[in-house]
Order: sequence, then structure tokens, then C-alpha cells
Amino acid sequence: MDTMRISGVSTGAEILVQCNSLSSLVSRRCDNGRWKTRNFPARSRTWRSSVKRKLPLVKSISSEPKEKVSDAVLDSEQEVFSSMSPFAPDAASVASSIKYHAEFTPLFSPEKFELPKAFFATAQSVRDALIMNWNATYEYYNRVNVKQAYYLSMEFLQGRALSNAVGNLGLNSAYGVALKRLGFDLESVASQEPDPALGNGGLGRLASCFLDSMATLNYPAWGYGLRYKYGLFKQRITKDGQEEAAEDWLELSNPWEIVRNDVSYPIKFYGKVVFGSDGKKLWIGGEDIVSVAYDVPIPGYKTKTTINLRLWSTKAPSEDFDLSSYNSGKHTEAAEALFNAEKICYVLYPGDESLEGKTLRLKQQYTLCSASLQDIVTRFETRSGGNVNWEEFPEKVAVQMNDTHPTLCIPELMRILMDLKGLSWEDAWKITQRTVAYTNHTVLPEALEKWSLELMEKLLPRHVEIIEKIDEELVRTIVSEYGTADPNLLEEKLKAMRILENVELPSAFADVIVKPEKKPVAAKDTIDQLEDAKTVVKKEQEEENVGEEEEVIPEPTIKPPEMVRMANLAVVGGHAVNGVAEIHSEIVKQDVFNDFVQLWPEKFQNKTNGVTPRRWIRFCNPYLSDIITKWIGTEDWVLHTEKLAELRKFADNEDLQSEWRAAKKKNKLKVVSLIKERTGYTVSPDAMFDIQIKRIHEYKRQLLNILGIVYRYKKMKEMSASEREKAYVPRVCIFGGKAFATYVQAKRIVKFITDVASTINHDPEIGDLLKVIFVPDYNVSVAELLIPASELSQHISTAGMEASGTSNMKFSMNGCVLIGTLDGANVEIREEVGEENFFLFGAKADEIVNLRNERAEGKFVPDPTFEEVKKFVRSGVFGSNNYDELIGSLEGNEGFGRADYFLVGKDFPSYIECQEKVDEAYRDQKVSFIKLLCLTQYKTSSTFKFAINDLQRWTRMSILNTAGSFKFSSDRTIHEYAKDIWNIKQVELP
Repeated sequence: MDTMRISGVSTGAEILVQCNSLSSLVSRRCDNGRWKTRNFPARSRTWRSSVKRKLPLVKSISSEPKEKVSDAVLDSEQEVFSSMSPFAPDAASVASSIKYHAEFTPLFSPEKFELPKAFFATAQSVRDALIMNWNATYEYYNRVNVKQAYYLSMEFLQGRALSNAVGNLGLNSAYGVALKRLGFDLESVASQEPDPALGNGGLGRLASCFLDSMATLNYPAWGYGLRYKYGLFKQRITKDGQEEAAEDWLELSNPWEIVRNDVSYPIKFYGKVVFGSDGKKLWIGGEDIVSVAYDVPIPGYKTKTTINLRLWSTKAPSEDFDLSSYNSGKHTEAAEALFNAEKICYVLYPGDESLEGKTLRLKQQYTLCSASLQDIVTRFETRSGGNVNWEEFPEKVAVQMNDTHPTLCIPELMRILMDLKGLSWEDAWKITQRTVAYTNHTVLPEALEKWSLELMEKLLPRHVEIIEKIDEELVRTIVSEYGTADPNLLEEKLKAMRILENVELPSAFADVIVKPEKKPVAAKDTIDQLEDAKTVVKKEQEEENVGEEEEVIPEPTIKPPEMVRMANLAVVGGHAVNGVAEIHSEIVKQDVFNDFVQLWPEKFQNKTNGVTPRRWIRFCNPYLSDIITKWIGTEDWVLHTEKLAELRKFADNEDLQSEWRAAKKKNKLKVVSLIKERTGYTVSPDAMFDIQIKRIHEYKRQLLNILGIVYRYKKMKEMSASEREKAYVPRVCIFGGKAFATYVQAKRIVKFITDVASTINHDPEIGDLLKVIFVPDYNVSVAELLIPASELSQHISTAGMEASGTSNMKFSMNGCVLIGTLDGANVEIREEVGEENFFLFGAKADEIVNLRNERAEGKFVPDPTFEEVKKFVRSGVFGSNNYDELIGSLEGNEGFGRADYFLVGKDFPSYIECQEKVDEAYRDQKVSFIKLLCLTQYKTSSTFKFAINDLQRWTRMSILNTAGSFKFSSDRTIHEYAKDIWNIKQVELP
């Protein structure tokens, strides 16, 4: 059996194998689990060699089989691992560890020890502890040969790792004190870490939450993704709106990752398929690159389990560099192969308007699938030793495809099993279906990916052969299920369910759809047809006599493009399909995949999303966390979020409410500083913080939010100062999110928001009564500041279009009251926190189709308030920019980019009315606070009691949101995946 020990990159990490804690460095050693001083010379070669001789053999997993390690060695190592504890080191040993890395694994010159250097040294110190537990975790998994889940995702939006790792290891105090002794504080050091640019939005954030829960709950699992050098983009806000620049998160290197130069796999594109001498298919020729593994440890909370996120980077071998061309002056041509390989992992979601862009995206998806599956198969073979039984593969491996991006896993696993391992089609198909599962994240047509069949045939010729065979088998199943008696029904089912769209039926089924001949026409009908024919002939003769005779050229018939429908392939090739919220899963079953549900109802499930309470309350909101722990009486809620429900019995307690408001105020003060630093604007911490932070998309309706703000501003301007103060609660309206670089309408929305902000924020009549802020370059670290400070959060997507959402869960956990539609997880959040603690508006999901049809028929009558606000926008009050394209999308009854597809106009009056209720609820606490100051001496009066009740209302709503959020922990979600889809068990290290 190959060992899974993961060697570090420094002597300090090697020492860890013998120690019970963090690196012993140059001044300390580990003896029976205790730290003792030992005065080694800092650079002694003798000391280094003597330590190395004592180490057991350290290996890394590789694509090649390794020499089997004896049970005696494993038993010896297991004793070492079983005694490990990540919680032992004191501040002195931590400080020594940091100083060691500052000197011996340096990335900076030795003269200075400033914040950036302190961050890297601290991170490397923490990584030493992670590597210990990481090695122990996978040594044990290999030894017991457990079934393991592999989570494939194009995105992992991790956020900063230092605070999370230190918190999960329980070392906040030790690192805090150690850094203070070195002249730093932990928060400042942690702030030096750039956010890893490996994701964009909820898809990547969910994947990262899942990894945290997998580790915390001791589930054997790995994540697989791509190591994007330049990420999505760094967002800059200028007078022209959003501008994009390359992310620089890897510019100073990533202290958490370890490159595995011995874990690499070949990836092929283009070429052709031939038969080998043994009759097997061979994919030969074409373009060959290499994928290389970069491993990132993911620690669990208060457990030794530390799992792995394996990211793939791509390169070409050195021999592909054309030295001859280079020396002849053709420098670009010489490095073309290297560039073509490396660019695959340059950018997340490269623009796909061009054929080159589409090709690059497809290359990315195949690289993720091929490298990961080759690695998974290698690990399975290694763990099986010399006795590989492929029928056991699904009993040892579960592959989860996070959305349609990794769908090429299905034909790639088939290719590996058939072409490389010699299995038959039937056996390979059974294994693939039992191994793979698919999570659907969207009902938007553009996100249910389709690829050009022509492009895929060129790039992945072997996979197209396999997909064509899967499609043929699907056609066979459909014909068998529905028969040929009703050709219209059969044609309808084939059109909806086939993987290949606009492609002729396989030859075996070419004549399966035979429609009955038309009945002979009656005599009267024949006469009528003859008369019509005469009329046509007469008209043609008349036309021939007018002017010169012209040849009539018929309109060319445009054949629709032949496409590969990836979502259909994912449904057919997997054993489970799940949605990510109850309402979303119902839409998936009733609408998106209804035909498949009728065929395979047992495949479809719901797994409502969740978020990790470690990062999203415990670490990002320590003020609130301490209050929760105090009132519940235990910190167990971090692992068992159902305990949050105990807050309900204290919701009316004045002491709790007072502490709750104080914590919120502290978090708001942090955001005041953030806004000043990022935008230059000054906002009042006493105003309501109203936040919408999501990627910019029309269905998420940031446009509805900003038009509501415009309406609010217009009404304020129509009032006197005293009327304004009486009518409106002061608000700071905060936006954050990125518009995809080629999504023109989304970028128009960003520009409009910033134009409105510029006007309102510089209006002296309005002052602190209304501020609009767009926080540039929104990421996880920004969210960790904004969410704890939020008081109202907007989740206002068109009903039925948001699969789930996860930011709504984070806001609710942090005591934020939500305003939203009955969409995604909003439905379940509202049920859990109580209808009275959620501000609801807007059309329902089952009304949307009819509302759009009414619009197309010209029956929609816009509300006067909506017309009023559009007219105000066009008046030029927000500058000279032309908003016709933006506002025009909300007008008309039909046409691309018209007719208000996302129902902003329809929901606008309901939204404004709901916002008035928000003002009323929030105003109560402001007015009542003043009353309390005046009435303190009359504590027994009824007026005082009413003032107390008013003051309690908003805070009570906030507390009940946190109390009701317990369901939305990713721990609950992962338990459900493990039980219902992956069939894996928790494995706690001894």
C-alpha cells in the first residue's frame, strides 16, 4: 500500500513528523509531547542531518505505483499519528516557529521583518501543523481503504485561510500572543493575505463551505479544481463604470499550497481515433499537455481530520519549447506550445464570444475532469494493491459534479475504463452510472450548458464517439418506454431528452417516427383546392408580364446548430440529480427535467444548501459569537447549530437585546472604515445598513433595488428638511458584486448604481439621510465585514430564477432581517425564522409564466410610480450618461432585451410598499430609544412599556433570524449528501 505522507518543503516541516505539535524550529524540540528548550546552532548542518536520520520514510502519492510499505512501518507511524494534537503549542513555541520560517523559508530580504513577511512566516508555521494532521488523515484513509467522495467544481471561493485555519486548530490565543511578542497583531497579519481568486460567486463559496464541513464532520473527501493564475478579474470602479484587471493573488506565491511535481497526468486535445492491434480504440496525435497537482490542506474544526483541495495547473514539457525558432528570432512562435498549455489555467470563465474563447472554456472543463479522474483511478488502483476489482470502484469512489461544468467526467471515465483498463461498454457504463452524481444549480437556459458538436468533435473526438453511443442508448430507452404508436409523443420526448440536439436519429432508429399519411380530401375540398391553384397560376402569369422576367431565388433554409446538451448528459450518466433548495428542486422536477423525472423518478432529490457556521459566524463575527455562547451556555452551537434555536427563549430579554445591538454597532463601525478606505465616502454608523452583495445579473435585480433608491431620493427632494426626517429612516444602501466582463447589461447596471451614488452622496440637502455605496472588488473578505454589520439584506430575484442562494443564509445567521421574494432558499428561511421576521413582496414562481404571456399580449399596465421613476432617471438628474438601453429593457412587450423579462416593473409597487414597512419597523427602535431617554424616571408607566416594546421589535426580529438559521448549516447538507448520494461514512482518526 502506498503511504499518503505529505512531505513539507522545509526542514521545519520534516521535524513535525517526530513532534507532537508545531515545528520545533531551531530552539525547541518535542519530548514525550512536551516542549523543551534546546539550544541548537541556528544553521548547524550536523543538527539537520541528525534530525533527518531519525525520520521515518516520507512519501507523496504519485501517478506511478510505489513500493508497498510493511505493516510494521505503518504500525509505527500510526502510533506517532495517534499521539498528535494540534492544540498543544504555547505562545513561545509558536513565536519560535514564526521566526524560524522568517529566516529559513524566506520570501523577503532578511533586513526587515514587516507585515507581509510576518504573514508568510505565520502562514508557513500554521501550515506545518496542518501537514501533520493532513498526513495522518490520508495515511489512515489509505490503511482502512474507506470509500471516498470527490467533489469536482470549476470554482472554490475559499477566502483567506489564516484566520480560518488558526480558528479551526484552536490556536487563536497562542498565535495572538506570539505575534504580539513579535510586534504584530493577528488581525493585521491576517489582513495581508490576498483572497484566492478561484471563484466568482455562490457556486464557489458553496463548494468551499462543503469542504469545511466534510473535514469538520470527519468525512473522507477531496475537492478538485483548477489553479487560476489570474482569477476572474480584479474589479475597478471608475467614472466609466466597471473596469477589469488581472488578479494578482499569486504574485507573491501562495504559502498554503504544495506543488506535487510527482503527481502529473497527460491531457490530450484534438487528434484522431484509430483501432489498435488488439481491436481497442486509441486516441492518438493532436496536442498534448501536462496537468500538475497543487495541494491545499483544509482543516476541520476541533478535529485532527484535514482533507485536501487538489488544484490542477497546466504546462507543456520543456522539449516543446522550440529553441531553433527562438534563436532565429521567432520568439512568440517558439513558445506557442507552452503558452497554449499554460493559458488553460490563466482565467476563470474566459470570454466565450469567440470560437477561441469557447475552445478555451471546453479545454478547461476537460482538463478538470481528465486530470481528476486519472488521479482518482490511480488512487483506487494503489489502494487495491495488486488485486484490482473494477466492480468495487463505485463502492470506493463517489464523484459529485458541482453544476454542469464537470459533465465530461462521464465520457472521460468511460474512456479510461474501456480504452485504458480494458472493460466492456456494459461494465464501464454500469460503473460510471453508479459512481457519478450531478448537482443542478440553475434553471436559466444559458447556464444549462450546450457545446457545439462540431467543436467537440475536433477537440475531443473520442468523447464524441462515447457521447453518441450514450445518446443512442438513451434513444433506445425512450422508444422502449413510449413505443411508436403515438409518433407525435415520441418525437416530443426525443426532442426534449436527447443529449444531441438537432442531430439526426441514429441509423438504427432512422425510421422509428412514422407519421400516418394524410387522409384523402373530400370532393368539396378537392374543388376548393383546384380553384385556389387556378388563382395562384393566374397571379403568377400576371407577375410574369410586369417588367423583365426575374428568377425567384428561394430563401435558404438555415439548419439549427448541432449541440451537445451537457445537463441532459449529466442526468443520464449519473445515479442522482439534486436541486439546492426545496422550491428549486420542485422546478427542476416539474419543468427543467420533467421528462427525465417521468422516466427515472428515483434519481431526483433535494439538498438545500448551507454555509459553514465556523467562517460565517464564529470567526467573522466574534462579538456576536461570544454573546450566543454566553446566553446558550456552551460553544457547542458551532458544531451543532440546532442549539441556536435556544436563543428564541431569550428573544425578549432586554439585557440580551442591549448586548445584541452593541455587537451590531461594533461591526458597523468596521464597515464605516472599510467604506472610507475603499470609496472615500463617509457614512453614519447610526443609519440602517441595507446591503445587497451578489454577482451582478438581471435576474438578481440590483436594478430593482437602485430604482427603489431613486424613487426614495425623488420623494425626499419633494419634501422639506423636517418632512424628510420625519418620513424616512436614515439608510446606507450598500452594493457589491462583479458583472461578467462581456455581460453588457450587467455593466450598465453597475454604471447606473455608481452614477446614482455620486449624485445622492454629494447632495447637501440629503446628508446622512441617504447614502449609496458600491464597494469595489467584492470578495469573501469584504463579505466577512459587511455581513456581520448588516441590518437589512436584499434577496429580491425574480421568483423561480434563483436556485437557492447562500448569502441569504449568512445574513440570517448574523442577525440580519431579509427583504425578498419567494425564491430559492428564501422560502425555507422565512419558514424557519417566522413570517413576521421576513419582509416579503413580489410575484410567486407559479405566476411568472402567465405574467410574461400577459406582457407579450400587451395586457400589462405599468404602475404610475414605476413610470414616474423611469421619467426621473431620464431627466438627466444623474448625469449625462444615456440610460435608454438600460431603461428600454423594462419597456415594450416583446423582443430580445426588451419587455422587462425579469418583472422589475411588475414587482416595483409591491417592493416600494414593502420598503415602507421596513422603515416603519426600523423607525420604531429609533423613536423608542429617544422615548426611553426621556421616560427612564417613569419605568412603571404604560408609555415606558410601549417604548420598550417598540425598541424590542427590530432587535427581536434580528435575534429570531439567528435562532431560526440553524437549518442552513452546511454540516446538515453534507450529512444528507453523505447518506443519500455518496454512501460514505464518517471516519474519525484514532
